[in-house]
Amino acid sequence: MTGKKPLVSDVDGTLLRTDLLYETFWAALGQNLWLTMRVLLANWTNPAQLKHKLHQIAEPDIELVPVRLSVLDRLLAALDDGRSVYLVSGSDQILVKNVAARFGLEGDHYGSENGCNLSGKTKGEFLKNKFGEGGYDYIGNGSADMPSWMGAQNVIAVTSSAALKKELSRLPNPVEIEEARFDPKALLKELRPLQWIKNTLLFLPLLAVHSTDASSYLQVAVAAIGFSLGASSIYILNDLLDLSSDRSHPEKRNRPIASGDLSIPSAMLASVCIAIFALVLVWLVSPVGAVLTLTYMASSLVYSLWLKKFRWLDILALAGLFLLRVVTGVEVAQVEASGYLLVFVFGTFFTLACVKRMTALARLVKMDHLPGRRYKNTDLENIFKAAHAGIAVAILALFAYAFSPEAAGLYTYPYLLIATALSFGAWLYRVVQMGRRGKEDYDPVKFVFSDWGGLIIVGLSISIAVLAI
Repeated sequence: MTGKKPLVSDVDGTLLRTDLLYETFWAALGQNLWLTMRVLLANWTNPAQLKHKLHQIAEPDIELVPVRLSVLDRLLAALDDGRSVYLVSGSDQILVKNVAARFGLEGDHYGSENGCNLSGKTKGEFLKNKFGEGGYDYIGNGSADMPSWMGAQNVIAVTSSAALKKELSRLPNPVEIEEARFDPKALLKELRPLQWIKNTLLFLPLLAVHSTDASSYLQVAVAAIGFSLGASSIYILNDLLDLSSDRSHPEKRNRPIASGDLSIPSAMLASVCIAIFALVLVWLVSPVGAVLTLTYMASSLVYSLWLKKFRWLDILALAGLFLLRVVTGVEVAQVEASGYLLVFVFGTFFTLACVKRMTALARLVKMDHLPGRRYKNTDLENIFKAAHAGIAVAILALFAYAFSPEAAGLYTYPYLLIATALSFGAWLYRVVQMGRRGKEDYDPVKFVFSDWGGLIIVGLSISIAVLAI
């Protein structure tokens, strides 16, 4: 023994920029939805047992969870100074030991086990019995750590909470505050507003019938905002379910939840509140539109929980979700939907969904499969062929529309739409070829608006369609 006081650190929100209970819950939910819900309901009043049971279903990838480097540096510096370092956390005992092993923190570390939830007053009593009053220094991050701080010699708090700082100022112990980095833009970034561009598809039915009714456009605009917010609420849930795979991804690991910039509890609360607001907003202009928006949100969630795990089915589901946007626009605008238009939309977005998977496969370096997906390198060529089939469907739909009575009633020169189809098909072909070579962005929306050559082709397609009117 060196005679120096040991340094004790909490794990959740302190050493780690996340909470292992929530991490385990979402990992388990993605692994087995029904078993996770049964475990949650059966062990709601027994936190220690709940943590243990969830851990038995699935375990978060400890090697990838975001760490607070400033706290880790303190712990490593304490070890170098000859002090003992302990992790003491309310998280499951096995996970606490795994965290310690990741950072090379040798010795004993303690978590919840055998029905004992090692947090709050229980943790404070544990530390007092083990080290004695004032026999340790303690690093924590929340009000639940107050009993542990009260028994410590020196207090280190990782927080940005003014209320907690005021509470800590009343302690007789020396207190050091380390400001917890908080990015106020994290939630906005998590909502992915750039993706809202996809929801301009709600205007497509109005544009397709050449409507000039301002009130109809206003209604669709309100519905599009609500639809976008509803989609964002599901983006949040999707990111919660994809934490491990996102953290393995070269770009997605920087998403707010995966990186720890946005806490899991905050993300969950935001998802619920935004979803409710979104549905109310759409309901104000169209109750049926609100039902379709809810259908989209539920379908997206089913996709995240289940469909995305199946080859081909996930591509079909993505195309179907885009089609549902158009159907929602039809209902809100109260216009007739052309069957050719719906087939064209499906073919187009089936192709783009294929491109998304091709891009990811083409960029695989060390792994032979996509994280969180069942696609392998050997699937690349088959997806490439399927993408070309999607192009054919989209072009043929426009061709057929050009010769239809609907087009004859709306266009002065409907046969010019054949040139539109060929031009648009050329753009899709370009995107497919670039995706095959891994030259597209992981995010197709970002790619479309950064690819000037592609934008010129799309602009040409739109110009020809306008000339046909």
